[in-house]
Amino acid sequence: MTRTGILLCLSCLFALLAGCDPVDNPGGGGESPIFPEESYGVEIGTFYLENRNITLRLMDITSLYEEVGYLSWSVPVSHVSYQDLPTSLKEPVKQYALGAPSQVYRMKWRGETIYHLITYYMDDWQGVYKPSGERIVFSSMEEYLQFLQEISDVNCLLLINTEVVKSAEGAPNLLEGTWQSDWLHLHHDIGGSNGSGTDDQVELYANLPFSITEVCHFKKDGTGYLRTIKTLKGGKQEVSLDPFTYYLTNYQTSNSLRNYSYICCFSAGDTIEYTARSLDDFSKVFDRAFTFVTYPWYKQKSDSFSSKKGDPKYGIPAKDDKVPLVGRWYGKDVASALTFGIHSYTWVFRSDGTGYQLSGRQFYQSFAYTVDGKNGSEFQLTLYKYDTGFFIEDGFWKEGDWTYSYVRQPVPTGKPMKAKVSEDGNSLELEGCNIRSADFSLTPIVFQRVSR
Repeated sequence: MTRTGILLCLSCLFALLAGCDPVDNPGGGGESPIFPEESYGVEIGTFYLENRNITLRLMDITSLYEEVGYLSWSVPVSHVSYQDLPTSLKEPVKQYALGAPSQVYRMKWRGETIYHLITYYMDDWQGVYKPSGERIVFSSMEEYLQFLQEISDVNCLLLINTEVVKSAEGAPNLLEGTWQSDWLHLHHDIGGSNGSGTDDQVELYANLPFSITEVCHFKKDGTGYLRTIKTLKGGKQEVSLDPFTYYLTNYQTSNSLRNYSYICCFSAGDTIEYTARSLDDFSKVFDRAFTFVTYPWYKQKSDSFSSKKGDPKYGIPAKDDKVPLVGRWYGKDVASALTFGIHSYTWVFRSDGTGYQLSGRQFYQSFAYTVDGKNGSEFQLTLYKYDTGFFIEDGFWKEGDWTYSYVRQPVPTGKPMKAKVSEDGNSLELEGCNIRSADFSLTPIVFQRVSR
């Protein structure tokens, strides 16, 4: 898995709530005290970045590890706090960490002690420093690779996790109103040269015998609903209706960007934190994230499906002995290579062939799924994700010589996945969901059934 792919699975666990009672200022500014977020390690400091209009908290989480993966091999951890680093290195380390979770290594090279700073968004060869703070410049990749052959006594000194300090105090609620998302109206080139992206119509998963439309309505009083309409090719519709209470948890602005985080407490029991981002002040559209392609939410004057009723489904699916995959499944890990901190994941598979995935309490994607084969306790699935971002591997670009170009008539397809359910029906393993150890070996995350 690439670093980009691993980043998509980062977050921390929020305890599942059976329901939520309203608090003061529902849907408005201020953080609700009933929604604490897990945080690990020792705080280094909190920093406001004016150019991004964001406040970040840097956390020293080195004590979670005894060994970690350095480039392609395992090395021991010899914890040195940020305050005890060489004075001239503190600023480079801080700047790295404000960009993304970062690692600090100490090693010997040609008789000298040197330091290697590694973060997700910088090339590894740019982060080699002397204790004086002087950066060691490599004239070629070959020279950097030779450096890696010559180093010795490598130790990890510091792992810094980067957290956004959330606040919605005084935020205007631009979410109010009715929003609709479907499998037809594609939004691509988000944040492109004109700053607004391009709208197209590309049918998502035309090979499936149904499509899905969702309508989300936010009221001023902090209540609302999510209506899901599953339309089969023959015209028959299956509808679910999920009332919720919602709370703004974060609001950020940067130039034309408006970015919300908000928590939905569904009446059936689920509690999920979502994001909504817009470059037009939420006057017409919002996206979950600014990836190359999304199927976004468009503002509507009214809910055209308001006459359609249905039962709620955003709760814990009951155990089904005939279909043991159905249920809510929770797992977590402390990976020692490329990732930071304690991470938890939730998968929900419903009996109607839909579900969703969380990273911590944060919504990652909805999906439809089909069971294409079964061999004992093993299932062959295909996942058809939606309400999320789409990437190169999803079929929207073709790769050229160091270039990528948008496919004008893409044919989006689902992703095959294997699943294995334990004999008692209470444990689940999913292909691609692994713990990556310090030596880069992989062991499956074992998800446990959540029953309450």
